[in-house]
Amino acid sequence: MGLGYTIGCIECVKEEDLDNIENENNNIKGTFFNIHIGGVMLCFCKEQLEKIYGINKKYKRSYRLLSTGDPPDEIYKRIGSATGNENIDKIIYEKISNGYEFTETLGDLPYYCETCKKLCTNFYFQMEKGKDIYTPNYICEKCNNILEVAFPAFAEECSEDFEKINFKINIYEENNLIKLISNGKEKILKCDCCGNEKFSIMECLLTD
Repeated sequence: MGLGYTIGCIECVKEEDLDNIENENNNIKGTFFNIHIGGVMLCFCKEQLEKIYGINKKYKRSYRLLSTGDPPDEIYKRIGSATGNENIDKIIYEKISNGYEFTETLGDLPYYCETCKKLCTNFYFQMEKGKDIYTPNYICEKCNNILEVAFPAFAEECSEDFEKINFKINIYEENNLIKLISNGKEKILKCDCCGNEKFSIMECLLTD
């Protein structure tokens, strides 16, 4: 399980827009970001990630799912990717063939684009071989900038899962407004509709 947040422009996005956001209605004029933190049902531990990428191992411990047991193997056969990114998947298979293994540090995380001033969600993971650690680089679909992985301080329930990550961007809430900071410098989010830089949390949900 994980956490999901809808973060919206305080000038343009209204509470009545939330239903449209949930229904993926594109008629909303203001800028909002749906971010997710933590596990999803089919990728909540490294064993499940290994199943997605065709690694067969036997483990003594049980899966860390809130439901009973592990999904049937048929489900994994229908899932070709945990990242949704062909380039990163190619690297994963190359790393597997070179002896790298997944770690327990994995799950959905927000990413920030310095150029576009936007947040999005991608699947974060680590692979290691000895002291060498590989983590994915996601690229902004709009400007091709490398995205920076971020963590929201208000998602405390998920902090333990990602304590080994050195986050370049930290997201926090101050006076009901969203703030971003990196190396002591404040970063901004920007609304495409009105140019406003003030955003707030409009909704918080448990995700699976």
